[in-house]
Amino acid sequence: QVLASAAGPTVVRRAPTMVDFQLDGNSEADINAVATKCLLGVAVVVALGLALDVLRARWRLEPEVAKVSNDDSGARDMSISIWAISLLLASYALLVPGLCSVLFSFNVMLDFGLLQFGLGPGGGLDKAPATTESMVGLVHLLRSTDCSLGATAVVLYAMVVPGLKVFLLLLGELLRKRHAVASSLCIHLVQSISKWACPDMFAYILLTYLVRGLNHPRMLQADMRLDLGFTCFSIFCVGSTVASLGIRSGDEASGFGLCRRLPKCLLADRILLLTVVLSVAFAAAFWVGVTIPVMSLRLQLHDLFAPKGPLPTEIMGIPIEPVLVNLEVPEKANADVSLLVALGTLVSWIQQGEINSFIALIMLAGFVVSLTLLDMVVLVAAAVRHSCGRSTGALVALATTLRKLAMLDVLIMGIVVVTLCMSMYQKDGIFVSMRSGVAALVCAELLHYVTYYAVLGACQPQPQQSPRAIEDGEGNVDGRLCLGHGLGGRVPSASAPMSQLEELDCHSQDCTVPLLDPL
Repeated sequence: QVLASAAGPTVVRRAPTMVDFQLDGNSEADINAVATKCLLGVAVVVALGLALDVLRARWRLEPEVAKVSNDDSGARDMSISIWAISLLLASYALLVPGLCSVLFSFNVMLDFGLLQFGLGPGGGLDKAPATTESMVGLVHLLRSTDCSLGATAVVLYAMVVPGLKVFLLLLGELLRKRHAVASSLCIHLVQSISKWACPDMFAYILLTYLVRGLNHPRMLQADMRLDLGFTCFSIFCVGSTVASLGIRSGDEASGFGLCRRLPKCLLADRILLLTVVLSVAFAAAFWVGVTIPVMSLRLQLHDLFAPKGPLPTEIMGIPIEPVLVNLEVPEKANADVSLLVALGTLVSWIQQGEINSFIALIMLAGFVVSLTLLDMVVLVAAAVRHSCGRSTGALVALATTLRKLAMLDVLIMGIVVVTLCMSMYQKDGIFVSMRSGVAALVCAELLHYVTYYAVLGACQPQPQQSPRAIEDGEGNVDGRLCLGHGLGGRVPSASAPMSQLEELDCHSQDCTVPLLDPL
């Protein structure tokens, strides 16, 4: 109507040609059916593995233990649970489908009744093809569009990291009996890098919200669907990360190597104050990061018109851009997303029957938000117990496990990677960029890392005294060596009363270690 009133009686009427606005790939019903089968299959496999672990423990069929030599005195035994092997195999069975299946499909179209303009790649007047990509296809497309940095990032995280995990697991198993320390290092590396296989999955969740946020019926239609590639790859990432923690390393103390270099004058006496300050700063940065936008999507009008974009500059002598401006299309063709808003929207999509939205909610709400916050709470609790002179071994072990599962850092990297990948659509007028919320999340994660290593350094097991110190009588009480700090390193003589010797408990599980029998 706008075009007709502007052109007057000279307009030649066009035959009505309705363009079907649709997405390619699998239908929502097929995606839900396959996703449900995958989730149930993985759950059944893990349940069977747990049942076999229980039967093995009941029948006293202990797992094979790696015995270490005297040179590897700091190492302990290493074993693999059946549930961990089962989950790992089930997860890797979904890796190839995750790489080769359709990852996502999106479409954007301007609809003026008799005139439809597709705004995506290959779109134009009366043409609105959907953009559909798999992980492998995305890599080829990125290379063909000279976006080599984005292609390299996708290959590194989605293909190199899963392969490296398998290599390190096999190498750790081969070295388990002969080189326990090297084997333990391989397991630690697998557990540390396992979560880094899925950074772009988080950003695709946010990108789905952005594309759907452009939808304004009867003028601007936009939709995006996460397909089976997202389903399989997300289950692989989460499953393999959890499974890696079921493999116990032989040297549990190796994680303290970096922390032993931290300044003891600061950590030993002021760790509680330092932890509280860092936690408050983290809470403020984290709240800002989850409430303000982290990604944005813009359709730039001047890039949508020929010769750069799919839209003609005029139709029947009528300029198109002023018409779109009068219809406020530029204001409608933009969207921002924050983590808090995305979580609420995912809940509404789950109520509409989208299984992939359920998986996305577990990843965002569970692994990004909840586990990161829980890890900080555990670190504060460990600092409190340490300042009270109590045992912190269990809390430190829990904090280490949570840090390997918490994926706030992975989310941040995923936003960076997908922003690089989506730059190939800028020639079509589609611009995806990072917002200030990413900077706040980066600050929060840096504070998380500093808090973790500070608490770990303060609560680390104390090193054993040298043989010379033992010969001089330092710390040798009743055939045991005091490693705690309850007496500040002062050990009473052998003739000291029992009440003083009882103070050597030091409130620490690593306070004493047995000495060799002098005979």
